[in-house]
Amino acid sequence: MRRLSTRVVLGCLLVTAAAATGWTASGGHLEGYIPAVAHVEGRFGSFWTSDLWIYHQGATVVHLWLNQPGRDNTDGESVVVPLDQPVVFIPDVVQSLFGTTGSGSLHYVADGPVTVSSRTWTPGAEGGSYGLTLPGEPVGAASFAGSGQAGTLRVLVNQRPGFRANFGVVNVSPVPVTVLVEVFTADGEPAPGDSSFRLALEPFAMTQVNDVLKRLTPGVRAALIIRAGVASSKGAILSYLTDVDNGTNDASYQAGFRFAN
Repeated sequence: MRRLSTRVVLGCLLVTAAAATGWTASGGHLEGYIPAVAHVEGRFGSFWTSDLWIYHQGATVVHLWLNQPGRDNTDGESVVVPLDQPVVFIPDVVQSLFGTTGSGSLHYVADGPVTVSSRTWTPGAEGGSYGLTLPGEPVGAASFAGSGQAGTLRVLVNQRPGFRANFGVVNVSPVPVTVLVEVFTADGEPAPGDSSFRLALEPFAMTQVNDVLKRLTPGVRAALIIRAGVASSKGAILSYLTDVDNGTNDASYQAGFRFAN
């Protein structure tokens, strides 16, 4: 079981440090998120399951929290995983480790640098499987309140028939956040249709807007930009996008990136 102060205090310190220095971590780190994990039925006959790998060179334990959408996850309890070999593999992490179903984000805090990666996959209609790799994102990669337009997170996607784009946001802070999401065309103009909206997230919660481009006027548009930033006075977020082929459920993943620190 984890102690509340471990999650809240450590998370606040690391996000504050990132805000003050513009630092973006790479490689091994102490704290981060897999933005989306699942054991859940999806669209077009898909069923998504997430497997997890944890790599380290000297850490001994990692705390894992499953943060569910639409709720305050502050009081959630961690599962402590001993790191008794260089790579620890956890298949179907949502069900096997947390004993539940559904979707959410995975928060991890280790006692030494770790690299965490996951594969979320669905069986193929004609055998085999389709999946996508989601690397662990360090809290230093988050967009935080007051960072301005340059500190917002961006993803790129094409609007085209036969695909669905799912856009997700993860609150990595112990306070509620309001997130402004805006969709732009390749020339930087607002996309036609309902291209600007807000999301409200409870502490440590996540949400995924499925088929987010359905909000736009129908058409074919290349190189759309989806931008997300914290609109409230406090908090920090990560974002991501999955682009899924409706015919096969083959998918790609993109983490939200800051264009400037």
